[in-house]
Parts: sequence; C-alpha cells; structure tokens
Amino acid sequence: MRIDSCAKINLYLDVIGKDTDGYHFIESLFQEVSLADEVEVEPADEERVVFEGMVVEGETTVHKALRLFQKSFGTKTPYAITVRKRIPMGAGLGGGSSNAAAVLRALASLEGVEEEQVFPLASCIGSDVSFFLRGGMAWVSGKGERIEVLSHRLRDVYFLIVYPGIHISTAWAYALITDYTPQSTKENIFASLDGSLDFLRKIVYNKFQPFVFAACEELAAKKTMLDRESQASLSFMSGSGSSLVYVYDSAGKRERDKELFSTIRGIQVFCADPVYRLSKKG
Repeated sequence: MRIDSCAKINLYLDVIGKDTDGYHFIESLFQEVSLADEVEVEPADEERVVFEGMVVEGETTVHKALRLFQKSFGTKTPYAITVRKRIPMGAGLGGGSSNAAAVLRALASLEGVEEEQVFPLASCIGSDVSFFLRGGMAWVSGKGERIEVLSHRLRDVYFLIVYPGIHISTAWAYALITDYTPQSTKENIFASLDGSLDFLRKIVYNKFQPFVFAACEELAAKKTMLDRESQASLSFMSGSGSSLVYVYDSAGKRERDKELFSTIRGIQVFCADPVYRLSKKG
C-alpha cells in the first residue's frame, strides 16, 4: 500500500507559552502542501524500515508509529516499510510527523482498524502527527494536539519552497524564544480568512523567524539574497526553519523563480500547491 506523505507549511505560527513538562503552547494556521514523500507499507516475512533518498539513523517517527500501532492493536504481522524521501529534514516542513501519520493510516487500512482509532496514538509520537491524520488547512493550538480542520480554501496562490541546505533543530529553535507575547488572536485571523493572497499578506507571521535569523546569520543572508531576486508577493520561514516559502499570484512567476533559484548552489527548490482532503462545505 502506497500513501503520499505530504509536507505542511505554517501560514501563521505563534508560540505563546511553555508548560512545566517543557512542551510549548502554539497557535498556528497549518496548510498541507503537495511536496510529498512516498510511504509504502506491505506485509513481509520479516520487519524492516528503509529510507530512500537520505541517510536516516536510529529510532524514527516511523519506527515509533509501527511499534505503537502493534502494541495498541495486538498486531502480529511483520511489515516492510519503505519511505522514499523528498521532503528535506530539519526544514520545518513536518516530514517526520507526516511519515508517521502515513504509516498509521496505512496500517489501519491493512489491519481493518477504523482510522479514528489511531488518532489517540498520534500525540504520543510527535506534536504534528495529529494534524497529518487530517490534513488540509487547520487551526492548530495547545501543544499541537488541538486540531480544527477548516473548510476554507486558498485560491490563486502558488508556493515555492526553498530548502537552503541548513538543518535547524526544532528543540534548538524553541530554546531561542524569550518572548511569549501573542502576536494576534484566532478571531482576528479568522475575520479575514477568505483564502486570497491579500489574506496571507495580512496574517503571515512566524514567531521563530527573528530569533532563528539572529542566531543563524547564514540563513538570514540567504533569504535576503533570494528576496532581492524574487518576483514573489511575500516570503517567510516555515515552522522552526530552515525552509523558506515564497508566495506568488501566478504560476508563471513561480516557474521563473524556480528556474533562477535552482541555479544557486547548495539549495533545493520545490513547487508546492495546497492540498485538501475534505470536500468544501457551504
């Protein structure tokens, strides 16, 4: 069974506090995008997890998802899991969490388990896994476990994701934050949530960006260089970094920048479009 394991970008991301257990409280508008890994899960003679496309060592979110599913549902069947990586690691795009969610979805289908039954497992693996079980556009809050899937759709918006070849540790990025003052409120953001480019111009925000840029001058310098050459309407860092998202009002402008950025040594460039799994309501 093969499943696309999509990335996400944070259109809005605020960190508003820290709990006694060390986990942070966030408020964020997530958008699933078409940049994706491919996850293949099949019954096998012996259990194995293989990553293609990059070197991955140690216990991963995929291993955790498999073990937790087996323990929770008493599964005895060995599974071979292959992850064909395209989403860069340490990029703030949620690749590891997306892989785990894809494994949970595949195992649920193969073992005849209702997908809703694996939702409680998600938060035990990672903070973004719950979102990836639902996908689309969602308001995410708490420690990442509160997911409000939205029926809104972005329209006439084109993304270009740039990975500048810099790995950012999420834990390191969180440790940089010293100010938990909220930037805005859910109500203010939802008041202008019409899916347009103008909406994004109003609400795009990332609490991490100034802190990470101050601590990683190389990343800040790369964004300044790319911004100078870009035809994008706006640009921002996604998640805790280091990926940079460029937003366009036409596919032509995006393609022009993709060709230009692809000539720059040491970076990877991906076209990405919004992904939705639910039918539009209303």
